[in-house]
Amino acid sequence: MNLLSIYKSKLFTNNPFTNVYGLARAILAFGTLITILFNDIYTLFDKEIFTKLSELDTFLTKVNLFSLLGYENLLFSKIIIALILIVVIIGYFPRYTGILHWWVAFSYNSLSILIDGGDQLTSVLTFLLIPITLLDSRKNHWLNSNKKSSLNTNLIANIFIGIISLQMSIVYLQAAMEKLYKLNEWVSGTALYYYMNDPLFGTPDWLLTVLTPLLNSKLVFFLSWSVIILELSLFCAFFMNKKKRLVLFYLGFLFHFMIILNFGLFSFFFAMLGGLIIYLLPTNTDLKKMFPIFKNIVV
Repeated sequence: MNLLSIYKSKLFTNNPFTNVYGLARAILAFGTLITILFNDIYTLFDKEIFTKLSELDTFLTKVNLFSLLGYENLLFSKIIIALILIVVIIGYFPRYTGILHWWVAFSYNSLSILIDGGDQLTSVLTFLLIPITLLDSRKNHWLNSNKKSSLNTNLIANIFIGIISLQMSIVYLQAAMEKLYKLNEWVSGTALYYYMNDPLFGTPDWLLTVLTPLLNSKLVFFLSWSVIILELSLFCAFFMNKKKRLVLFYLGFLFHFMIILNFGLFSFFFAMLGGLIIYLLPTNTDLKKMFPIFKNIVV
């Protein structure tokens, strides 16, 4: 059997409907949920911009959840979104909640004035997950079904998992390459010094006090370049085996967690983590063994 035949057989026989992709969905939903719950809804949406965008005569504008209910009903929209996202996290009926999840992510990303790359990525990933969720006949995405899926169902779902993986690899490639040709500070190895010392967006004082000696040393060059090297490695993970991917998953997790500590980008962390789970963890990963916290959650 040649390599192409092996690859084709995995596309047909690998069962993608496990709690691994369910975990990714839950994490993506959680990132949007905390943004909606812990921020004033009128801070997230500017009335003038909201009105102008809502008046655009396009199909996507018309189906936007916030546009449908109007600016005067933002609090009602917040409640609806929170309920949808909570159901997604709990995991019930992925076949129906998959489209609703994308609807929420797309709606927020389209009209909010306070979005980051994580919100944009969540909108893309939830859209790419729709074909997988439509084919998922499980009652709950935390359950590992004993029911054998058809070969065609596996094929379609695995193709979209591959597309999501390719999307994630390109995200990291672009992140690394743009650092090299857009900012000389990354090439010179001083970028982290300037970012972390920024008075508005930089590292909080309690952590900056600890890191200042490091940032003022020559090691800042290696720290800055380690970011680029890690992002290039995460791009290359698309071509790596399972063991190397697992190592890069942990490194990617740590990298994005450090971004939370230094820059407070919580929703970005959950968007990237959700993508990394689909990208780097095999669908048959034992979550109970890998994450002991899930022993009483997943079946």
